[in-house]
Amino acid sequence: MAITIEEKAPRKLSEADLRPRGQVHPSPASWRDQFLYQLLPDRFSDGREADRPLFDPADPARFQVKDRGAWMAAGKRFVGGTLKGVISKLDYLQGLGVTTLWLNPPWKQRADLETYHGYGIQNFFDIDPRFGTRQDLRDLVDAAHARGLYVILDVIYNHSGNNWFYRDEWDGSPQSMRPYRYAPGYPVHGWRSGDGRSVGEIVSLDDGVWPEEFQNFDWYTRAGRIINWSEAAWEDYLSPQVEFRRGDFFDLKDFNLANPATIAGLARVYQYWIALSDCDGFRVDAVKHVSPVESRKFCAAINEYAQSIGKDNFLLTGELTDDRMLLAYLDIVGRNLDAALDIVSAPIQLTAAAKGLAHPGAFFGLYDENTLAGAYRQSGLYHVSVLDDHDMSSRSYKSRFAAHGEGVPNLYRQVAHAVGVQLTMPGIPSIYYGTEQALDGSESNHDYGIDGSHEYVDRYVREAMFGGAFGAFRTEGCHFFNPDHPTYLRIAAIARLRNRLDAVGKTLRRGHHYLRETSFVHRPFVLPGAGELVAWSQILFETEALMVLNTHGLENRGAEVTVETSLHPEGSSMAVLYHSEWSDDQLRQPPSAQTVPVEYGHGRATVRIDLPPCGMVILS
Repeated sequence: MAITIEEKAPRKLSEADLRPRGQVHPSPASWRDQFLYQLLPDRFSDGREADRPLFDPADPARFQVKDRGAWMAAGKRFVGGTLKGVISKLDYLQGLGVTTLWLNPPWKQRADLETYHGYGIQNFFDIDPRFGTRQDLRDLVDAAHARGLYVILDVIYNHSGNNWFYRDEWDGSPQSMRPYRYAPGYPVHGWRSGDGRSVGEIVSLDDGVWPEEFQNFDWYTRAGRIINWSEAAWEDYLSPQVEFRRGDFFDLKDFNLANPATIAGLARVYQYWIALSDCDGFRVDAVKHVSPVESRKFCAAINEYAQSIGKDNFLLTGELTDDRMLLAYLDIVGRNLDAALDIVSAPIQLTAAAKGLAHPGAFFGLYDENTLAGAYRQSGLYHVSVLDDHDMSSRSYKSRFAAHGEGVPNLYRQVAHAVGVQLTMPGIPSIYYGTEQALDGSESNHDYGIDGSHEYVDRYVREAMFGGAFGAFRTEGCHFFNPDHPTYLRIAAIARLRNRLDAVGKTLRRGHHYLRETSFVHRPFVLPGAGELVAWSQILFETEALMVLNTHGLENRGAEVTVETSLHPEGSSMAVLYHSEWSDDQLRQPPSAQTVPVEYGHGRATVRIDLPPCGMVILS
């Protein structure tokens, strides 16, 4: 039953009612059983796609913009996506096989600034009216739960929005940013008003920051903007005193987390949102900029509250943009992060392996359980597997996986099978909105002659799925929700296998990973190189699922692929559970009679696999 949210947003922390609204939805037994879908509310759906035509990839010029400068400028602003729009697309998402929605921050932003991404919060107790209402958020969570889906929300406790001005110490003028300095804290000029002026007094809910306790300047470091984003010495990575933990995130003002009242207040804010929305987890932003000690205090407060109301496996996954920090934050007893977003080296290496540009051992070696980080990945519990996301921080050149794919005639298959790797490896897979439609956003869309500077290049990987003025593929006025798209159909077919409740599904979600040796043209069995067939298995007790991918984008490949001898007696065969060359109808309803014989020779059991460019097969 839907819950009605009648109360107004609290103005003080003491007014925050932490009692759950209605029945509490239980947590999943294990988050490694989930398939996440990340979306930006502003860029996903406005719910009015029925009023626009569907993009036709066979005729892209029909919708492409004539004024490229206006299209690029639109990408820096709110473009109109809403929470109700997300609700309208739950059929589409469920058809893709998604089990959990990950929403970028829906909290209230400054009315005078275009922080469409959600990370510049002005009122921590309200929803941005451009996205909708508090009721809309609750309706979305209730609608998802009614379908068996979960919802995690993106939260920020490292910084607030650009809610006040520094005072220039030379001329006394208001300044949004100052260069970093350790001490003393910079003086404050005034609060930012609803129309962007510096004022001495907050007189409306659009002025300054809310709730009221956040209007205490002792809650901010006031150290100026980060200039040095990393430190060389390991001990610096653990310290709360380094620059990247004390400085502002550009013009977003850094919280003073050394103040116990600040962390307690931020924890209460997000406890309130659990009570109000009934969400199932948090993706925690900018964890690198919070020390492990401060992270532990926040995460412990959230987990204790969630467990007290019956959410015993509330997910806390964090954004860490440095592999060296990973193990300092992960905690198997729930006193810090439960999992980390695998966004540093893994997306680069997965991309290179899936495109045949590098030896696949670089990617699959990340799961080597003889290393501590590899053992964490192999368990499948502690990392969220990412290919693309809204920052693309793993890539110095901002671009989606599908960018620059003009020379790959089988690009749709290549994109689907990169996601297929995620869905058939240990971990919690996460797909970024639009990947299932092979969106190709890239920094190269930036025309510096039109748009001037190198700023805001993130916008090009944050296209509008619903159309509007900043549509994908440099379009406007068309939408991209095509459930018959060849990439969508292939991801959905693989996701259905992973989501199955039988031995095959459990093996894909919880099995032990093995990279397989292959042989072609009678050569010795070895781990394959770049551009060859790469094969890997997931094994759980007496079930093996075998995945084989042709990483070459232009040529056919074939090989003998090793399988587990003890599980496949002579004369046995393996069933084909997925084949990239199936028809659309077969992808929706797989045939049951296709098998591949297991052969014996060279002291091992093998299967013969031949695949077209970017092709993939799954056997069991």
